Order: sequence, then C-alpha cells, then structure tokens
Amino acid sequence: MGDPGAWLIHAEPVLRRSRAGVVTERGRFSWPSLLERAEALAAGLPDAPHGWVVPADGAERAVVGLLALGLTAPSPRWVLGDPARWCAAGLAAAGDGELFVAGPHAAPPPGTGGPTYATASSGTTGPPKLLFGRPHSVPPAVGLYTAGIPEYASAEVFATCSAIDFAAAFYMVVAPAMLLGRDLVLFRPGSWETAVPELAGRPGVCLAPPALAVLGARTAAARHAFPETSFVPAGGGLTQGRAERVSAGFPGCGFLTMLGSTETGLLTVGRGVRDDGHVGSPLPGKPVWLEDTGPDGTGTLWTRGPDTRFAVTGGQLTTRRDGAVSTGDLAHRTEDGGFVLDGRKDDLVKVDGMSVYPREITAAVRALPGVTDASVSVDRSRSADRVTVIAVGDTTEARVREACRSLPTPVTPHRVVCRPVGQAVYDTRGKVLR
Repeated sequence: MGDPGAWLIHAEPVLRRSRAGVVTERGRFSWPSLLERAEALAAGLPDAPHGWVVPADGAERAVVGLLALGLTAPSPRWVLGDPARWCAAGLAAAGDGELFVAGPHAAPPPGTGGPTYATASSGTTGPPKLLFGRPHSVPPAVGLYTAGIPEYASAEVFATCSAIDFAAAFYMVVAPAMLLGRDLVLFRPGSWETAVPELAGRPGVCLAPPALAVLGARTAAARHAFPETSFVPAGGGLTQGRAERVSAGFPGCGFLTMLGSTETGLLTVGRGVRDDGHVGSPLPGKPVWLEDTGPDGTGTLWTRGPDTRFAVTGGQLTTRRDGAVSTGDLAHRTEDGGFVLDGRKDDLVKVDGMSVYPREITAAVRALPGVTDASVSVDRSRSADRVTVIAVGDTTEARVREACRSLPTPVTPHRVVCRPVGQAVYDTRGKVLR
C-alpha cells in the first residue's frame, strides 16, 4: 500500500545545509530559500481528494511544489505534468501556482491504495498517459544511480533542457539534485547560455536530446573546458557524428549512453558511442534479464527495481506480481555481458506485406549525410500500415526514400517530410514534432 510518511524527510537537512540551488533563466534560487517557501506552502495545503498537479514548466515553482509534497505527511498523491490537462476544473491553485488540485482523471487506476506519483507520457503516439509509481521509491532509485554510476555520485550539477515530467528528466536530473542537495539547472532548448557556465569545469550530468546537445555545442563554442561533464542522450539517437559535434563545443566531455523507459526505469549504462545498437551493460544493482529467448539469442528484456512503474491510465503495463516489468524491448546479449537492442514487439509493422521495425528506418535515415535527427510514425487506422518518415537536417525526400529502399527489408514510406535544423522541430521533451 505504500509508506504514508513524508518521502523527502531525510533530504530536508541536506537541503537546509546546501550551498547549491536551482538555476533557471530567472536566476539562482538557493535550496534553503526554496525549502522555506515549500514549508510555508505545505503548512497551508487544503484537502485534495485526487491529489495534486505539479506544473512541469521548468520554473523554480515546480521544485517548490515537489518539495512541499515531499515534506507533507501523510504523503499525498501527485502528478508531475500540465495543469491544464490534469487538474480539476477551474485550475484551482495553491500558493503562487506551485501546485494545482488534481481532477479525478489524474487519479491512479481503481483499487490502487496508498500514496502514488505519476509523470506524463509525451502523447506523440496517442493521448498522453500517466504512469504511476510510489513516491517513497524515488530516494532508493537515486541511491541506485549514485551507487552504480560514479558520474552521478560525484556530480555537483545536474542539468536538463527537457520538460521535467519527462520521466528521464525527473529521475535522472531533478530527483538526484533534490535528494543530494546539488545544483539543478532547468533551461529551455534554445537557452543553453543558462547551462553552459554552470557546467564548465565542474563534475556534472546534462540530459538533452542529442540534436539539442549539438545546438548547445554551438553556444559553448569551446570557450571553456568540460572534462567532467557527462551528457545523457535523452530519447536515444546518439551517433558518433553527433558525439563529435558535441565534443567540439564541450571539449573533454563524456557520454553516458543509457537504455530505459518510463515503465522500467534505467536498464543499462554505457560510456562508448556506438552505431550498432549496443546499449551498454546492466546498471549495477538492478537485475536485467531476457525471457522467451529464441534460437538467435534474441529475447524480451525484463527488470525490477525501485524506479519501475506499476500502473498506467488508459491501459495496462506488462507487470507481474513479483514486481517484474517489461516494455517488450527485444535484445540479445553480447560477449561482454551487455545488450544490443533489436527492436520492440509492439513496434513491428507490416509494410507491403513485409515485417519492419520503425527503429531500423530511423537509424537508416539518421545515417544520411546532413541529417541530424529522424522520426517514424505509423498510421494503423487503415487496412494497411502507412509509414511517415520525418528527417531533420539538410537532405531531400529522394535521399530519404533511397535509404528506406536500401534497408535489408525495403520500405516505401507513404509520406516523407524534410525539415531544417532548429528548435521549432522539437517538442518540450526534445522529440521530433510530427
């Protein structure tokens, strides 16, 4: 049913002593000052039958809302997301807009007892969903990351340009900064000038989609050294070419290539940049295994741990009574104990009678000269699946179609869209707009 106590109670003395804080385009806000605002907010919270919504707009007020809920006992339910979508009618707010009263549609599935929290899916493949976990699992998840990833244990600053209701941004950046009392930098994809001076010359972790990290490299322009900055490529798609461009602007930086999802949390971690689908080795301390393995060694990835989710609105997770969870990712093991991703069960589509994984199409288009990013969507509303390919960068429809025809299983897209590089091609989570 979950622990009813305050889930941030052990972080409170750390934050009160911390000399770090939250940095946004509006300036720097110390952890002690944010904690004072949060305590005042928590003391006056009214009843909210379905819990609270924390705005995920990247302002310091969202952090104040999280702190207030984390210090409240008994622990309330909360959702990190867009108040306009998840709150009760009328946008009833608490404080200065740090929290909003959640509506009944933001509640976890019936029968779910105890405190819960949720982050929202992006909605790029359908209506946004809420994925639920236990707030008291957040501290052990951060402990898992700091114990298994030395870069996290030593980081003085955590930064992201992704919306903080993106699960990776919350778990890999916001939560560690809050629980460890380190600097937290929240900035818009087009405002790297906020993050660059905070990262320069300091141990730090920056989560950003690879294409946006390339834009950040232009801002940094090799004016500082970044020997202890580790970039986490949100959403995947980090190629050797992109890594070279990021490193040119952030000289000395490294990369933490990770596989994870909202449902499973972090699965694997690597430090090399590879184009062969290798996604690293299991996160130390977190079990990751294959089931239903075929003759070719490919099976379905499963895991369990404190950062997994157990419920979702508008559907069901692939979870079991023992806490194991899977998203249907297909992979095979390598000789060094790592994994190579082979696709996803529910991604398989039929194009001209042939079975194809959209991820293969995306990889082929991203490999084209001049292309910095790509996205594939599938329309299953008709008798035959229709594939749309979006290419970001300097290329042509003819080149994209030729790349699709050259796949081991040739594909003929129904539609090809080519867009120039720029902030306007991405949503707030750094995903290519469709």
